[in-house]
Amino acid sequence: MKVKTRLALQFTVLFAGLLLLLLFGIYSLVERNRRISFYDKLEDRAMTAGQFYLAEDNLSDESFKNVLKKYPRSLNQEVIRIYNDKFDPVFIKEDTVRWNKDILHEIVRNRKLRFSQGDQQVCGIYYVDNSGNFLVVASAVDAAGMENMQQLAWIMFFAYLGALIITYMTGRLFAHISLLPINHIISNVQSIRASSLDKRLRVRTGRKDELTQLSTTINQLLEHLEQSFEAQRVFIANASHELRTPITSILGEAEITLLDDRQISDYKRALQNIIEESDRLNGIIGSLLELAQANMDHNDLQSIPMDELLWEVAEECGQHGRYQMQLNLHTGQQPGRVMMQGHRHLLFIALSNVVKNAIKFSNGKMVTCELVKKESSLLIKIIDRGIGIPPEELHKIFLPFYRSQNANGFDGHGIGLSLTEKIVRLHNGKVEVFSEVGQGTAFHLTFQQ
Repeated sequence: MKVKTRLALQFTVLFAGLLLLLLFGIYSLVERNRRISFYDKLEDRAMTAGQFYLAEDNLSDESFKNVLKKYPRSLNQEVIRIYNDKFDPVFIKEDTVRWNKDILHEIVRNRKLRFSQGDQQVCGIYYVDNSGNFLVVASAVDAAGMENMQQLAWIMFFAYLGALIITYMTGRLFAHISLLPINHIISNVQSIRASSLDKRLRVRTGRKDELTQLSTTINQLLEHLEQSFEAQRVFIANASHELRTPITSILGEAEITLLDDRQISDYKRALQNIIEESDRLNGIIGSLLELAQANMDHNDLQSIPMDELLWEVAEECGQHGRYQMQLNLHTGQQPGRVMMQGHRHLLFIALSNVVKNAIKFSNGKMVTCELVKKESSLLIKIIDRGIGIPPEELHKIFLPFYRSQNANGFDGHGIGLSLTEKIVRLHNGKVEVFSEVGQGTAFHLTFQQ
């Protein structure tokens, strides 16, 4: 079932329920007023009958003439009975219609009684006269009123059906109009392929409705996909280049060595070169595996004391005091209470990569690690006083295998920072770099809590 049809049906069902309650309430109110009005008529008939038979001597001639005019106007299937205080019928003979003494006792006790028997409505009154106390019971059928109520019920029924049909059709129309922007978004997204990930959905400025949020979210997803495809392309190109270099060197060394018979020292030197290139190749492959496998299973998430983790990183990377390391904690809490949900092993790799780079490019100078606990975030600063990074290369250092021009004299493969940036993003964090050539570099790793 299409969303348009489902929305129209849901709206129709909701409207049907509300309209049914409204019509039922109106019908019940009209029926109640009809019954009360007819009871009032019966009470008036009972009073008129009592005055006709009992109050001639109590009323003026004019008043009794009015009673004489009113009395012949009977109601549909009207039956009137008059009883004395001993419950014996008087004035009117009791034939097929008889009222038992329980009902008569109830009239005496309450002075007035109204009730229904089938289609008949009955009203009894306790009439006090100078000649004695009497009970007047009048019953009739409100045929005209019930016929009007039946007509009202049919009118409401057909009006209800018509209203539901109109509501369903109107609901489909409004659903179609409301879903037009979504259909437009769907058609635009369907036109985007892997070769056209640079396309974006049009977002209306100044509007903050759900459709605008949907378009913005899709654009952000397309941005991530484009970056991922681009990173994959660059990764494959760089990986091919980086792997080809040591393999070419190994093959070249072996082929040259095997061209002629050589001294044992030449063979040892060749084998030593092959071992060094193999170690380099093994390091590149290991880094590539770490970069490819850097993922976070939500089942592995745990509460990590970040101050303890930072101590472990500083201890291991500083090689137990071999390098100058300074660790500062600005938590505002007791040590061991700075907690964060994450993957401990991946976070250890991310932090150690940055700390190792800071040590490597500092030439023995002090490296400072700071942990700052803020209201809704956690900030880790890793500051060195090394060679720095040129401003034009700051945005490239997180690309796989990219190495700054002034870092060519140092060992490395250009994968560590790329791996760190990926792990931090997996933990909904961000990495910021502040650097000045010859003065040092500061990495800020911010995690939202």
